[in-house]
Amino acid sequence: MQEAKDFLQDKNPNKRRALIEHLLGRPEYADYWALKWSDLLRVKAEFPINLWPNAAQAYHRWLRTAMRDNMPYDRFVRELVTSSGSNFRTPQVNFYRALQNKQPPSVAQAVALAFMGVRADKWPKERLAGMAVFFSKIGYKPTGEWKEEIVVFDPRKTAAPPPSRSTRRPSRPPRARRSPSPRRSPRRPPLRRRRLSPMERWPVTRRTRTRGRSSPSG
Repeated sequence: MQEAKDFLQDKNPNKRRALIEHLLGRPEYADYWALKWSDLLRVKAEFPINLWPNAAQAYHRWLRTAMRDNMPYDRFVRELVTSSGSNFRTPQVNFYRALQNKQPPSVAQAVALAFMGVRADKWPKERLAGMAVFFSKIGYKPTGEWKEEIVVFDPRKTAAPPPSRSTRRPSRPPRARRSPSPRRSPRRPPLRRRRLSPMERWPVTRRTRTRGRSSPSG
């Protein structure tokens, strides 16, 4: 209540900007968004995710640091999907370990849902297969330390090329096709609207700080 009174009584024309900066710098801000991302990225030590305590603690600590330091969203996602190493010492790799289905198409769907807010299972097969290729070389190696696992990009794995549209047979012979008239261009069907769930909506909603930088929490 006292903070609200102080804000209302403040005559500084930039008081709103100053208040936003103050709130973004408070530890509760990092705590809140680390909790939100922990829910989305399935940071859980026990069943059914089974990251185990050491990995879950390291993963949550990395998420909280990213929120506190206002890590840009592109760097935040890039570190999660391209890092390799120990699940204890490189906590970002726990993104892959938290996935229950580690097949490339399922990984692609998880990445699309978590970071793009879209359901890739509704995509055309060629588009999903093209994205799944990026995750076809991910491998996992155990170590001598209890519950430690190394996430690697294994070059020995072969990636199946996505299906090409050029292999489809045309519905008409090439000579029988007619180019559309310049006066009557073909009309595209309208895009279908779909309501996103709250867990889909907030990761892709951007709030810009007063400094003009975007963060994974914004």
